[in-house]
Amino acid sequence: MVKDSARSWLVLLVVTFSMFLEVGTIKAFSVLLPDIEQQLDTHLWIVGSSIAIMTGFGYTFGLLTDSIIKLFSPRVCVMASGLIATVGLIVCSFATNSFTLLFGLILSGFLLVQETVVQGIIPDYFERYYETAVGIYSCGTALAILTFPLATQLVLDVYGWKGTLLLISGIVLHSIPCGALLKSEKSRASDYEPILDHQSTSNDKGPQLSLVRHFFKTLGLHLLTSKDFVTRVFIPALVLGYTLTGWLIYMVSFVVSKNASLKEATIVVTSGGFGMMTVRIGIFLLHKIMTYKQLVYLASVTMTLSMILMTVFTGLIALNIISVIFGAAIGVLGTELFISAKINSHESEHFLAIAWLNLAHGLASILSGFVTGIIFDMTGSFTLSFNILAGASLVTAISLGFGDIF
Repeated sequence: MVKDSARSWLVLLVVTFSMFLEVGTIKAFSVLLPDIEQQLDTHLWIVGSSIAIMTGFGYTFGLLTDSIIKLFSPRVCVMASGLIATVGLIVCSFATNSFTLLFGLILSGFLLVQETVVQGIIPDYFERYYETAVGIYSCGTALAILTFPLATQLVLDVYGWKGTLLLISGIVLHSIPCGALLKSEKSRASDYEPILDHQSTSNDKGPQLSLVRHFFKTLGLHLLTSKDFVTRVFIPALVLGYTLTGWLIYMVSFVVSKNASLKEATIVVTSGGFGMMTVRIGIFLLHKIMTYKQLVYLASVTMTLSMILMTVFTGLIALNIISVIFGAAIGVLGTELFISAKINSHESEHFLAIAWLNLAHGLASILSGFVTGIIFDMTGSFTLSFNILAGASLVTAISLGFGDIF
């Protein structure tokens, strides 16, 4: 396959669209959250945790992506996951209780599996322009935050939350023709050497040892024995998952709790998307003046300070400015993590590195969805939960510093 070719840029559009769908769907649910909570007559934390479980399930299942693409092509994986996610959103639109909603959200989580697939194939298409490609497809996330909240609010006013989910399911269905643009052959099966060898079968313990080695290699558990991978990828991904998910799911409700209208709250969230979009478009310029570590340190501290300031200020102008800054910091950290995953893993392990990155993100997402929501239901305020999000943001800088020292 010719890398950095015209076809590579076409595939990049598919990857960007997939990122747009995934984050856009989560952000749409955050706008719909108050209406869903009221319609199902349940607690905020139950709906918020269900949305977070969607993220966590999708990323956890994505850990098997590397094995799945040896059996099926990326084209089949993307098309199948898009179809399942579409069905899940339709189920959500017909939900009459929390259990039906959770089931639909779990199916919708296959959008996250799709994301792991498309992120993992980027090194197959790009070499010289890899960092540029990461910056471009990361713009899909920013574009979703920039457009989905307001669009969801407008549709919500006309069709209600059930009709809105049906429309979103129609958009997600477009991932099927987009997936058809990917290559049809099975991916990178030849990059892996057979685990069993003649020496391992020469004694009784050989087969058992080979099974253990096969298990570790299939799931990429050996990556967690690398100090650099843990401190520069896995732990920062945990932080990003916890902070970003709390912001994505509860930011609208948080701003509404400051006596703002739902439309004003969605505008604040859109400001965050603007900041994220701006920094990701110009990420290549930041790489010219700052190193990877400097960018991560700056993003971590900025996320912490801006999250704290969100709990202090109540004016919409101030909240919009802070949201822009926070979105920019998230944009930097999210982009640098994918670049770091490639740097701190072998080329043949890229799918596994992305899968572990996303798994960390997903596990932290579940925790964030539950903790942030339950604290609000217990205290009636987002102040404590958002301060916890702020404290978590600083862990990225601590982890990177620990890795540098030791």
